[in-house]
This record gives sequence, structure tokens and C-alpha cells, in this order.
Amino acid sequence: MMKYPLTFLAAILEKNNEPLALKPVEFRGPLLVGQILVKLRFSGICGKQLEEIDASDGADPFLPHLLGHEGTGTVMDTGPGVTKTKPDDTVVLHWMKGSGINSPLPNYFGASGEKINAGWVTTFNEFAIVSENRVTVIPNSSDLMLASLLGCAVTTGVGTVVNQAQVKPYDTAVVYGCGGVGLCVLQGLQLSRPRLIIAVDISEKALELARLLGATHCVNPKDQDVNSEVRRITGGKGASKVFINTGNPKAIEAALNTAAVPGVCYFVGRPPRGINIVVDPLAIFQQRTVAGSHGGDCFPDRDIPTYLQLHEEGCLNLGKLVSRVLPFLQINFGIELTRSDNPGRCILSFP
Repeated sequence: MMKYPLTFLAAILEKNNEPLALKPVEFRGPLLVGQILVKLRFSGICGKQLEEIDASDGADPFLPHLLGHEGTGTVMDTGPGVTKTKPDDTVVLHWMKGSGINSPLPNYFGASGEKINAGWVTTFNEFAIVSENRVTVIPNSSDLMLASLLGCAVTTGVGTVVNQAQVKPYDTAVVYGCGGVGLCVLQGLQLSRPRLIIAVDISEKALELARLLGATHCVNPKDQDVNSEVRRITGGKGASKVFINTGNPKAIEAALNTAAVPGVCYFVGRPPRGINIVVDPLAIFQQRTVAGSHGGDCFPDRDIPTYLQLHEEGCLNLGKLVSRVLPFLQINFGIELTRSDNPGRCILSFP
């Protein structure tokens, strides 16, 4: 049985647009109804964390603030009412709600007794108090480094294709933006086998990886007019399914214009708050549909075990999604790598 208080290292967002501060954090205990104590093993760095650090949606009102929302770990203790997991279980930590209790938020404190804010799941910390509905149990024998991607990137990217778009072999697809989530969209398309998969990105490194993950054609907007090239590849029709993984308004407009009429465009990546785009209303009238994807319409209890099994059977190649694995102490270097021309996910490893 765990003894409290528990002190551990965390990467804290203290000021926007500055590196995270690696400092000790204390959880005084006890666990409340629906709370689970997890020792982190691995965590991915998602573009969402860069938006939080950069204050893309405005200054963070919760500073100081713990971040991170995809990872794997070992359950150390459970609070009252928890039935989904038990100590020594291996779990994926995810931001989408699964089954179980939506617990109270955790209470953490800094070295001077100041409150450190956190949501129902955080992964930029050696230990985390997580809500029961933000964990999914997986076999202890799983590859925990790769399984950490199931907390966000894989479930969002693959889920958008499988759960929402329901791509068919006669479809043609454009994946606009081939970062971590975009590469997962490509993996989902590999499962669905549309007749054409067109990857679009300004990074040649990302396009090289896209080819390895099944893209039949690659287009770099710095070298070619994307709309013209997609029309050429699709025989003048445009793509029946377009997956937009960028928040850049001009890129979003360019991606929308590659869609056929009728056709469907999915916003997979979350655009920044407050931006505006220009759309063709006649195309909308003629059934060019625009749809949002909230986490790939994922239900973690169902999708995480399914995608993990697909990886183990060789149908998904999660290893190709990992660009670097770094020790947790190098988290700020990992964040800068995520900002750079570095396709795939950077993974943090905990001792």
C-alpha cells in the first residue's frame, strides 16, 4: 500500500512561451473517489502541449500547470470506487473519456506550498493522479513505449479514418499535414485501402516517411500547386476524402480545395481559436462536406485494445511513428524537436 505524501519530479508550465520548469511536486493524499495513482513509463509530446505553452488560445489561466495527455504507466494505488484497474496493472493514459468514474481534479503542491494545477490526466510528471475514465488497461507484456501513442496520436488519426470517414476501396484520399497525427491517418488509410493516398507536407522528411506508410503520391506545396496536382492525380475530380492536420488557415483553405464535389473534409488537428478561412459556398451547396473530428470519435475501452492488437499483428506499424526517445529530464529539448522539421512523435522515457 502506498504511503503519502508522495514527492516526485514534474515539468511545470509556469510562464507561457518559456521552457517548462523541472521541479519537485507533492501529492499529500489520500486518493479521492475515482482517482488512480500511476507511475509513468512513457509519454508522447503532442502538438496540443505546444499550443498550451505558446498560449495559442490566449494566456493560460491555470498557471502553474501540469501538461501531457498521452502515455503509459503502472498503477500504484487506487481510490474509493475504482473497479476498472488495480495496482500493478499496465495502463494507457488518454485525454478522451472512457468508462469509469470522472474523478475530482488532483491536488498537487510545489516546494513552497503553492498549488500546482492539473487536469484529469497529465503525463509530464514521474507520477500522476489520473481519473478512472482516463485510463485503459493493456497487457503487462505490451511494448509500453509504442503503446503510449495510443493515448492520442493513434486513436485520433486512425479513429478519424475508421470510425468517422469509413473509407472504402473506391475512395481517393488526401492527407494534408504529415506530422504525428497525420502519419496515424495514413496508417488508418492503410487499413482501409483506398485506391489513392496523396500525402501533402512542406517537409521532405515527412513525405519520405509518408511513402513508407503507404502514400501512393506525395506533394510538397513549396514545389507544386497542390490543387492542380491533386486534380491531375485524381483525373480532375479531386479527393473524395480529405484529412486536414494543420491549423494554418491558408493551408486549410488549400486542403479544402483539393476535395471533390461531393466529397468530405475532416478537421483532424484542432485549429487555433479565432482564425477565419474562406470557403467556396457553391461547393458546400453541392455537397462538399466539412466535418470536425473530436479525437477520432474514439472510445478508448474499445479502440485502444483493438489498435494495440492490430500493431501486434503487423497491420499497424507504430514504430515508424517514433522519431526520438529521450529521457524525461530532456523534455524541453524534446519540445523543441517537436517544433522542428522532425516528423513523427518524440517520446519521453521515465526511470
